[in-house]
Formats: sequence, C-alpha cells, structure tokens
Amino acid sequence: MGIKLNLGASPRWIQEGWHVLDHKLTESTGIAIAGDATNIQLPDDSCDIVFCSHVVEHIPHIRFPIVLSEINRVLRPGGILRILTPNLEVIARAYVEKDDEFFQRALEEDESLRKDLGYGGMLVNYIVSPGQDTVLLDRNLKNFIAGYAHLYAYDYSMLEIILKKLGFTARKAEFNDSEFEEVRVPLHVLGLEPVWQNFNQAFYARNGLVHKLVDGVYDINFKVTGFDRDPLTSLIVEAKKAYHVDKQTANATINESLDNYNRYAWSLLRSPEFVEGLERMNVSYKVK
Repeated sequence: MGIKLNLGASPRWIQEGWHVLDHKLTESTGIAIAGDATNIQLPDDSCDIVFCSHVVEHIPHIRFPIVLSEINRVLRPGGILRILTPNLEVIARAYVEKDDEFFQRALEEDESLRKDLGYGGMLVNYIVSPGQDTVLLDRNLKNFIAGYAHLYAYDYSMLEIILKKLGFTARKAEFNDSEFEEVRVPLHVLGLEPVWQNFNQAFYARNGLVHKLVDGVYDINFKVTGFDRDPLTSLIVEAKKAYHVDKQTANATINESLDNYNRYAWSLLRSPEFVEGLERMNVSYKVK
C-alpha cells in the first residue's frame, strides 16, 4: 500500500494511516510533513492518493502547474488526485442571477465571506480574499501592502485542461463519490457523527466548540477528520496520473505558452534593479 497524502490539511486534521503536508507545520514528524507543495519531501511514485481540499485557490495560479507536477511526481501511475476548490461557474451564475437563497446558504458554509459589498463582494471574495498565505509588496520591494488567502478561482473546464496537459485524466466528481473508498466520508469534527455540517459559529455553540481568531492566531479546541466539505460551493475534480510530467515541462507547457498572457508576470525580471532587490532579500525567482 502506498502513501495517502492530504496536501494542505490543517494541523487540526487527523486521519489514521494518512500523511499530512501543511505550510503551518514547523517541522516534519513522521507522517506530518512540513514544507511547500512545490517540493514535497516524498519519493517518486510513492503515493496512492493525494487529497487537496480548498488549497489550490490559495496557490498563485502561475505556481499551480509546478504544484501539479510535484503531485504528479509523488503519485504512482494510476494514483488519484482529488481536488476541492470554490466552483467559479456555480458562484458566478448565482451572482448573475442575484440568487439570494444561494448566497444566504453560502454564508452558512463560510461566515468569512465579505458581506458589505453585496453579491459582487461575495463573488470576488471566493476569488481573492485576505489571509496569511501570500504577501503583496510594491514593485520597489519596500512597502508591505496586504496578506492574501484566495488568489484565483477555477471552473471544471479550466482544471480539466490544465490537468490533461500535465499528465492526468480528469472527471467532474460529486460530493463523497470518490473512487477511493476511504475518502467517501465527509469532513467532520473528531468524535461527532461523520456527516457534513456547516462549520459556523452556530454549529460550534451547539457542540461546545471554540473556533475564533484572537490577535491573528486561531483559538480552536477540537480536531477534524474526514474529507469532502462545502457541498454547495465546492467544485470537486478527481484525476488519475496517466504519465509523468516534470516541473520544467509543466512550467513551459502552461506558463510559457504563447497563448498565455501569464508570461507578462515575469516582465520585472528584465529590470536589473528589481532582480538585485530580490537577491538582496534572498528571494528565489526561478523554477526549481
């Protein structure tokens, strides 16, 4: 049996027999792997499944092909990648239709959605949102502007195209319908019934749980287990590794394509002053 990896799982997540990789971990301890999804500290072809729930929207889209190539590397041939991420098509349709019922239900799934700018504010919050995962600096590398969580959004067609170009076959999946039987249990609080319930303050209060942000640090008194979450707003894609694609090929196939305006994102690297600033800060700017 190969490794089962939950990529981007919170340190609060636990499941017997599973490895966890999360950037919030400060050190690797057995099945808990500290680090970066662009450099997974596991051998080639070592994983049967990589589960990735509400992570890819936090990854800068120009880094996403590199992450997928690394997932491809650690998956065995035929291994499964299961992705959950906000469903751009479903949320955008609700925005266009001004579907109040949908957005009220969405707020029950995610209380952090921006509410002061109406439906548009909620839509955009699925695409770009505040957080601590990625920071934005000005072009002079002197002023911190903000921290971000969500940075991009996908519909099924977008993910299918990218996955197929990077060595996977893909299908649009439904909630809890994974080919990998163990993954058919929804995310839930450890010790509670294994059914999906919206994680919100009303739910926490009913069950004597604490989940709150205090001075930039979360105060949480419970752990979670299980897999799929947020059935209303989640796009779920299950893919299989068909063939190997390395990082350089992935970067060239997606980011360096002549059809992709992403190439402009590296235009500042033509400035010697900007590159010198990056090097003074010991910031890596090359695909590794």
